[in-house]
Amino acid sequence: MKFKIFILINLIAPFLYAAKPKFNDNQIIAMTPHYFERNHTSPELLGVNIYKSRQGRVYQIDIQVDRNRINDDLSFAYSALTNMGQYAKKPIKQLIVVMHSDNYRNPPQVCIGKAKCSIDFWVHEKGEYQSWYKDCIHFKEL
Repeated sequence: MKFKIFILINLIAPFLYAAKPKFNDNQIIAMTPHYFERNHTSPELLGVNIYKSRQGRVYQIDIQVDRNRINDDLSFAYSALTNMGQYAKKPIKQLIVVMHSDNYRNPPQVCIGKAKCSIDFWVHEKGEYQSWYKDCIHFKEL
């Protein structure tokens, strides 16, 4: 019996080590600025938060966008959210990017996305950008 348990543990152990590490909310929040700092073309990160809403757990970042690079800034932000969010201990349902314009006359735009759909596109590279843009996210103004 002990020999069977030993063999079973040896068969399962490699899969346990290969599993992705999981982090709590405070760890994800603390790591997010580093994701932005390591790329010199990233937008300025103004804030990060993870909270619970009626739709489920939300991972939100606020960024300062350049009006000439708004699509690039949005893409970078969603790439960051999906790459970091996939490691959350508790699953995240919604990703939100609040884009603050460098033009003070423009109110912040909010881009709300489905986490699973966005992770499939940005992390697992399933689908095309236009499909993600059309099916996974929507915009609203504050």
